[in-house]
Amino acid sequence: MKVGPSFFLGNIGVFGPRVMASKPFLSPAFNNAFKRITVQSSSLVTKIPKINLRNFATFNQLRMSGSSWSRGSNFSNLKTAALFSLVFCVGTTFATPYLMKYTPLAIFNKNPSLLVYSLIGINAAVFALWKAPQYWRVLSRYGLLEKDARFNKWSMIGSAFSHQDFWHIGMNMLALYSFGTTVASYVGASNFLIMYLNGAVLSSLASLAYPVLAGVSSMGASLGASGALFAILGSFSYLFPYAKILLFVFPIPGGAWIAFLASIGWNVCGCVFRWGSFDYAAHLGGSLVGIFYGWLIDQRRKEFKKNTRTVW
Repeated sequence: MKVGPSFFLGNIGVFGPRVMASKPFLSPAFNNAFKRITVQSSSLVTKIPKINLRNFATFNQLRMSGSSWSRGSNFSNLKTAALFSLVFCVGTTFATPYLMKYTPLAIFNKNPSLLVYSLIGINAAVFALWKAPQYWRVLSRYGLLEKDARFNKWSMIGSAFSHQDFWHIGMNMLALYSFGTTVASYVGASNFLIMYLNGAVLSSLASLAYPVLAGVSSMGASLGASGALFAILGSFSYLFPYAKILLFVFPIPGGAWIAFLASIGWNVCGCVFRWGSFDYAAHLGGSLVGIFYGWLIDQRRKEFKKNTRTVW
């Protein structure tokens, strides 16, 4: 499968007071993509009525006080999250193939790109709900990954479909379109959905695990699809390591795999130096998931070729 060049516009966002490919021929660009934002929060539901909607939506000046961090409570959350992740990943791995075969979801098998468009639509719908104050209470419970006593295990998946800032969702969805359509067409709709959902949950698990294992305070709630997107990017880079990636208009030497390794280095540095308000741990978690699925798919491909080799 030949993959055309992709434009990889790196993160050029300003780390100000509050911030955090394919069709057969990959062309869309992404800028500031793959970011999972963190927001310092306390009692979000009770504070929302006092927050200017514009600031709440963009996090530009959001400075909620009173965030608490307890290693004991976070460790308890981590155990709950780990168990939930295990059950969720096993469930999606075994149930998704049947759902994609025996339910109306089977339509995605004929057109895997339609699944990518549907995921974009779900993200857009949740983004629209954030603009309606009557839904804030529900969204803050299921659409924000809290890391303290307000932790809700279902937010591990819900937060991956949740965006409040237009540029956040715009760049993430452009990246999903750019890389997701190629990966979905190559691995099939069922495998793509498993990878996407498990990448979302396991990246949330990494976000919860980092402050506990590193012994640092939590940076607050987080949201965004970037954990799942890094899983897609990781698998894409593993399967098509030499696909051309452009930084603005300049090609990155080595292709997709080199660009992906550079993103891992950036996220590792982010975890160490705690730059800005990106959820770097979630990015790394998604990246590891992507590498695993890329390797697994590659092994299956090699095994298939071996078993179907023609003998003269």
